[in-house]
Amino acid sequence: MNITKTTLVVLLIIVTLTSLAAAIPADELRAGRNHNTTNISPAASTHTTTAAGLPDDLSPGFTFSENFYDVYGQPNLVASIVGDEKFDRGDEVTLTIDLINRGVVLGFESDRMPDDDEEIDLARMELGYELQQVNAIGITAMLAAPEDSPIEVKSGPQQAGSIKGDTGARKTVRFNIEIDENAPAGTYPLVLATSYMYQKNAQVSGNVSESRADVNLWYDTLDQTQALHITVKKLADFEVTNVSSDLRAGEDDRTLSITYTNTGEEIATEAVARISVTDPFSSTDDQAYLGTLAPGESVTGTFVLDTDSDAPIKPYGIDTEIRFKDAAGDLKVSESMTATATIEPLIPTSAKVKPYILPAVLLILLGLVAAGVRYYLMNFAGKNRNTPITDEPDD
Repeated sequence: MNITKTTLVVLLIIVTLTSLAAAIPADELRAGRNHNTTNISPAASTHTTTAAGLPDDLSPGFTFSENFYDVYGQPNLVASIVGDEKFDRGDEVTLTIDLINRGVVLGFESDRMPDDDEEIDLARMELGYELQQVNAIGITAMLAAPEDSPIEVKSGPQQAGSIKGDTGARKTVRFNIEIDENAPAGTYPLVLATSYMYQKNAQVSGNVSESRADVNLWYDTLDQTQALHITVKKLADFEVTNVSSDLRAGEDDRTLSITYTNTGEEIATEAVARISVTDPFSSTDDQAYLGTLAPGESVTGTFVLDTDSDAPIKPYGIDTEIRFKDAAGDLKVSESMTATATIEPLIPTSAKVKPYILPAVLLILLGLVAAGVRYYLMNFAGKNRNTPITDEPDD
């Protein structure tokens, strides 16, 4: 009789585990080779809370002596970024992250054999609960960037609920991030920390046939940390490196010259600079063609401005931006820049005339001299030529 019972239990366990293994997709057991997916062994990051040698998360009715067997395996959350991982500097985006539970049952170890039919039923019930220990329960996810990173995570911890194991179930969490406007192009890591509970063991007792079975569960906490990566794309970037002007209050058609330097990592083609003017300025020529700017290259654009006569004499900030095509031929617009120009005072009429007074006086004098010479020649020199010469008589 005992041999028959033992055989039944062994067959029951073999059939159950065989069915479980057949239900696990093969691709769920393979390690993903994704740049944004890093598998961290849960065993290396398990945190167990104990008190007097026993876990705190242990059901009060749990009795180790009544446990039939232990199943090996635990949850294993694997994270990956959904969609594009490449962004421009200055972007504010929502990062969507998939959490996939790749935890599987690895095997089992028998603690003791059932003694009778009732215990066989209890062992069968315990097995059903034991197989749930690969489920991740109450997941909290937190995303962080290294201290010196140009990436700032704007969102706090996110709740992802629970994810069943064995079948590769998944949940999604979202975090808002901001990339610094001066971030150099390159790849930057982000650290995703997840914390959750899982069922570490199960124990049943009572009478299954009479529906009086008691179930006691032992829960533990598991912390995982894994790295994700995002890329800041190469892009042309610009700075105003020099400003010169002859702007003067009350004067029209004065020039403003702005020198732009490509401080980015990529060439810019068909670049056109544009200024935005407000009072006391106006312009009908607020764009300047810059052409192609390689990284490190500078080009000067010249604009024509009119200035109100009552404009205060002080420095003014003039907003400017550049529209250009990147290496892929896509149209881009630079961040807004500021060019500082100073208005010179209005020149008084007397000051405007003064430079011309001396030349005018000289011209007048030359005119008078010319007129006097002409008058002399016409009135005196001609008369002397027409007067006959007579010989004086001899004595």
